[in-house]
Amino acid sequence: MFTADPDADVEYSLTEWRRWRKRRRLADIEWIDALYYADLSAIGGAAAFYALAAVIGDGRLTPAQVADVTAHGDAWLALVAALVLAVGLRSGCRGGPLVMEQADVRHVLLAPVDRGRALRGPLLRQLRFMVFVGAVVGLAVGHLAARRLPGHAAGWMASGTVYAVAVVALGFGAALVASTSRMPSWLGSLLGFGLVGAALADVVGVVPGSPMAAWGRIGLWPVQPVAPGLLALAVSATLLVVGLLRAGHVSIEAAERRSTLVGQLRFAATLQDVRTVVVLRRQLALELPRLRPWVRLRVRGVDRFPVWSRGLRGVLRWPAARVGRLVLLGVLAGLALRGVWEGTTPLLVLAGLALFVAGLDAAEAMCQEVDHPTLSDSVPVPLTSLQARHLAVAVAVMAVVALVGAGVAVVVEPSVTGLALALVCAPAAALGGVAAAGVSLLAIPDPVEGLLMPPEVTGALQALRVARPFLLATAGTLPVLAGRAAFEAGRPPVAAAGAAAGAVGVLFALFVAWVWQREKLAAATRAVVNAPGGHHDQVR
Repeated sequence: MFTADPDADVEYSLTEWRRWRKRRRLADIEWIDALYYADLSAIGGAAAFYALAAVIGDGRLTPAQVADVTAHGDAWLALVAALVLAVGLRSGCRGGPLVMEQADVRHVLLAPVDRGRALRGPLLRQLRFMVFVGAVVGLAVGHLAARRLPGHAAGWMASGTVYAVAVVALGFGAALVASTSRMPSWLGSLLGFGLVGAALADVVGVVPGSPMAAWGRIGLWPVQPVAPGLLALAVSATLLVVGLLRAGHVSIEAAERRSTLVGQLRFAATLQDVRTVVVLRRQLALELPRLRPWVRLRVRGVDRFPVWSRGLRGVLRWPAARVGRLVLLGVLAGLALRGVWEGTTPLLVLAGLALFVAGLDAAEAMCQEVDHPTLSDSVPVPLTSLQARHLAVAVAVMAVVALVGAGVAVVVEPSVTGLALALVCAPAAALGGVAAAGVSLLAIPDPVEGLLMPPEVTGALQALRVARPFLLATAGTLPVLAGRAAFEAGRPPVAAAGAAAGAVGVLFALFVAWVWQREKLAAATRAVVNAPGGHHDQVR
């Protein structure tokens, strides 16, 4: 029987083995390709920086605007810190933040080595990368803030850098502590959502201050007292050190499960398979349907709107985490559209992205039809008709999400005109999110279409196919832009937004018609291609 040498220094052997792997990895790198990608990243970063600078502008703020930033800016920065902390807690409850290779989990963590020493190296490398990215972003944002706010540029850049590093350390440390202490998922979600809710209440002025306010003060050090920020820094550092010291207490089962799912998720993201990414992320988050629904739905008879009844029963079994995520996405979309109304037009993209992600959750019943084609074939209804009927429940869910966003946008600065504008824009935003999710799920590329297109436009067509869901979701937010343009021109904003919302409604009707008739459209396309003397024959 083979036994390990009790005097062997396995920790040293593990270190040497990792150094050997690093040398092999570096030897396989093509440095010309690495420099090419580094140049592309630098050019992309510079373009993003100058685009952000153009959005923010370089004019100095008025004294009243500076006072407003000083009074409320830390609340917004505290909200960002609370979101990062919530993500860290939820990641830690699922075995994060470290993602190891499956072979490392099975052979290194099960070997007779000190797990703390085996894990601290990969953890420190991951932390070093996140701190570097956060410091670069904080430095750039601090430089942009110095162009409009009073104070020395070096102070704003240092403040932005320290804020970003403190927030990264806070989120990473919270994830480590939650993972090594085996914190229950419900407790991590409760803490995270509670802190985000308190920070959000501070932003809208419902409560004075939040537990995360000290982190917000760091970002405004040139115009705020320094002491609360120092306390926040100490808490972040303590949480990070405690997490690193307890690194050896991670769950091996959770680490193996995480390594498997994250590997599949990265592969699906490489193939731009959005539906698979969503399913794997739910498995990673342990999102299981409730055994008992929130509200028991009673329907008389079995033949009354069975598709809608099934969709509603599925929604009523959603876990609390998914409900909370949809509420947060609605809040994010509402705040972004409020920023659009105030003049920051690029926030339309952020609102569209939030509505698209929410739409993927809302269209879950349709997703199940796509994932289980044999079950759909057993129903005496055409598949396209069945999928179109699922849109009703998706629209109802997105209407609730849009109303949450509308409520948040109005609460920021209440007014009768703002309330009327929000109620007009909310339905269009809901329809845009559903259309974006539906196109992402159902618009599977057909090889026959490629035969009808010249090779020169095939690349542009593929790029449009990828961007199409985001464009549709953003189109649902255009009534806000139309209302703002009418307000700046001295015309009634609600009427202009209503006209734009009507146009969005017409586009959604065309989308429903496409869902219903797309099989016939595909058959007509194939008939054109395969007709005698058609394009297919010409290609041959």
